[in-house]
Amino acid sequence: MTDLEHALTLNLADLLDRSLERFEQRPFLLGGPAGRTFGEIGSEVDRLAGSLAELGVGAGSRVAVLLPSRPEMLTLWLALARLGAAMVPMHPDSTLPEVRVLLARAGACGLVTDQAHGSALEEAAALPWRAVIDGEPPPQALSWSQLVGGVPRSLARPAPGQLVSLLFTSGTTGAPKGVRMTHSSFVLPALAFGRFMAVTPEDRFFGCLPLFHLAGQAFAASALAAGASIAVVERFRGSDFWRQVAETRATLVRYIGEMLAVLCKHSPVPGEREHTLRAVYGGGARPDVAEEFSRRFAVPVVEGYGLTETSTVLCNSLALGRRGSIGRALEHARVRIADDLGRSLPAGEVGEIQVERNAAMMDGYEGDPALTASVFVGDWFRTGDSGYGDEEGWFYFLGRDKDVVRRRGENVAASEVEGVLARHPAVALAAVVGVADDLGGEEIKAYLVLRPGWQVSATQLRSWCADSLAPFKVPRFLELCEELPMTPTHKVRKKELKVRGPLLGAWFDCREEAGISLVTS
Repeated sequence: MTDLEHALTLNLADLLDRSLERFEQRPFLLGGPAGRTFGEIGSEVDRLAGSLAELGVGAGSRVAVLLPSRPEMLTLWLALARLGAAMVPMHPDSTLPEVRVLLARAGACGLVTDQAHGSALEEAAALPWRAVIDGEPPPQALSWSQLVGGVPRSLARPAPGQLVSLLFTSGTTGAPKGVRMTHSSFVLPALAFGRFMAVTPEDRFFGCLPLFHLAGQAFAASALAAGASIAVVERFRGSDFWRQVAETRATLVRYIGEMLAVLCKHSPVPGEREHTLRAVYGGGARPDVAEEFSRRFAVPVVEGYGLTETSTVLCNSLALGRRGSIGRALEHARVRIADDLGRSLPAGEVGEIQVERNAAMMDGYEGDPALTASVFVGDWFRTGDSGYGDEEGWFYFLGRDKDVVRRRGENVAASEVEGVLARHPAVALAAVVGVADDLGGEEIKAYLVLRPGWQVSATQLRSWCADSLAPFKVPRFLELCEELPMTPTHKVRKKELKVRGPLLGAWFDCREEAGISLVTS
């Protein structure tokens, strides 16, 4: 049996069991006075799985989670993986209307949250059970100590193709899409990551990307697969980063491009090259920023590529990396460049990056087979990203074609924001685009045409958006226009709006960054 054939037989719980057998006394979860070993985490996961089973959680169940990144999310995810159930993480900044929609669409049997989300707990009162991980739980809710106080039991082994994460992500359709990710979606990339990044049990992962996203979960799975340890922090903060790296003696970090830009903007300090990091891995960094970060801090920057729907499919190699490339295809994946008619293009020609259907790819969009079918051409998933490949199989990213704004690591569907703005009685027409920020990412800008005779302030419009949208979806820039450029079929020509930039003629610039997952100071 080849390595790939063996990997195709494994589930997420198998990765935990393999590390338990070999590294029971070694640290897995870093933090606190002494951290926690694989053995301690394994015991907690088994007890938690026992409690959840008593609550009726089993194969095919979904448990909603509304939390910032914290270690309890990781043990809960692994316990659900043991049961053949799935975690449905929601962004902790979700508004009540968003929570209401996601709970209904997910078909959740329970909710795990914290005291900070008490209103969401009330919203979920009709669910069979609810739990709070901190403080005294309200009536009819469980505490975290009750959940982890269960009795382990014998459980059926989940199939590798069974659902383990239902991840809601914005897309061009506006409404969040429920991306169905299986055990193989995490196992196959995790094992490949270990090879490409030469991971050993001595490595110490620094998890500063959210566990309610694919990237944070996948990074944790990679640590688990290698028998390495991981520190989980609530969010990346530029001012805390190097101190946290020193405290955890971290060797590997997964990044989004803006993170490297933030760190490069900090003033140089003595000894900033004296740290334990041996590499950072991620995507979205501008080439000049990646080069500056690597030179300044003496840390190799390794780029990869993947969407929530595909998981990681391309990865540069730490040992044999190609500068400027997003990598070569992992063993389980095939990637091509195609034209608008779905025909493969030769090396050097620019087209759409497409990924062939494989075991690590999503098992479709939740409850929407038509949408699932629409993103494939034959067996090839259409990423909406443009790029090219070379003769040796290295791929290069050029840009995003989808109507999505990539803000601080979050995908925001332009149509979702436009829909909220269009419901305001003063707004006749709204168009939302991404405009470049100074970190190599995008900010959200809305162009608005008001109805005749109506007036509205920017503050009122921002409050209107905040009532229905998580903070990271609320536009920063608002510009009032008499008309918008239109096509003959009456569609807004957004390319013309994007080149105007964020400040030219800006009506309002809200610099408030609350709720954004990347903190720059």
